[in-house]
Amino acid sequence: MDGDYLFYFTSDKDADKNNEGNTLAKEWTEDPLFKQLQASKDNKVFQVDEVIWNTAGGIVAANLMLDDIEKYFLK
Repeated sequence: MDGDYLFYFTSDKDADKNNEGNTLAKEWTEDPLFKQLQASKDNKVFQVDEVIWNTAGGIVAANLMLDDIEKYFLK
């Protein structure tokens, strides 16, 4: 699987207030194999909100996901 875009979320509670320093995400995105993915090479890897993308449901969450997708595709 080597998509043009990659969206990910994590529920690691070690993240700081700016959502930086997330240890799991940092380990993953700095892995040499991850860096070989086309989305990583093209800088099209985006962290999304875990609540919206994973635990929420319904039309509101679906619309929020679409808002995220539109925002990142237009970058």
